Amino acid sequence: MEKLKSLNIYQKGVLIFMTVLALVFAVVYAIRVSRVGFEYKGTILVSHQENGSKIYSGKIQGKRAKFTVSEDKTVEFQYGDSIYGPYTRKEDPTAIPKGIDMGKIMTGVELRQGEDILFRGGMLKIGSSYLLYSEDGSFVNERVAPSISAILELMNEPALTHKGSWLASFGAVFICILNAIYMVFADDLFRWSLAFRIRNTEHAEPSDWEIESRYIVWTIMPLFALGIFILGLR
Repeated sequence: MEKLKSLNIYQKGVLIFMTVLALVFAVVYAIRVSRVGFEYKGTILVSHQENGSKIYSGKIQGKRAKFTVSEDKTVEFQYGDSIYGPYTRKEDPTAIPKGIDMGKIMTGVELRQGEDILFRGGMLKIGSSYLLYSEDGSFVNERVAPSISAILELMNEPALTHKGSWLASFGAVFICILNAIYMVFADDLFRWSLAFRIRNTEHAEPSDWEIESRYIVWTIMPLFALGIFILGLR
């Protein structure tokens, strides 16, 4: 306690800043991580049940976005005032492109938007993503809204995820704790490091450069922690 009282205004300000930083981001991370859903275009669309259908909703670029997946796996997408779909899918082994090495492990699918065929070809799931080949062996055009891979993923019970990494948060807090320890026990750590090289370290005094380097570290470390906090939210 005496050591805390002996800190100057700048040091106490840094300690307060790091404490507020840790508390604020603890709340932000808790909210961020709790939003579990389907990731689409960098946004988490939170899932819930409604009248027997699975709903994934949120905002994309400020506009309301919602996927509705009915019990028969029909998908409809609403973005702002525009509605896309309904999309239906049926499996068809003959849709798998010929002459592709991965054809044996692909699933042949035909995706329709109403009566129009939106995609016909082979689908291969790799982790949580889908590799799509048209029936003629070319890559599928994903520049439609919504993307074909997103529609097919929703029809196949997509893996839910969330933004934010607690590991990054803990790492940033750990940096703040280390900085606080270094700040409070700077002289003790300084003399301890000299104990391996000189005698009577209790009489050693830090140079001006030693003191300046401490302030540089005390300033940089919280900013470094802030950067980790922000990056961990992605």
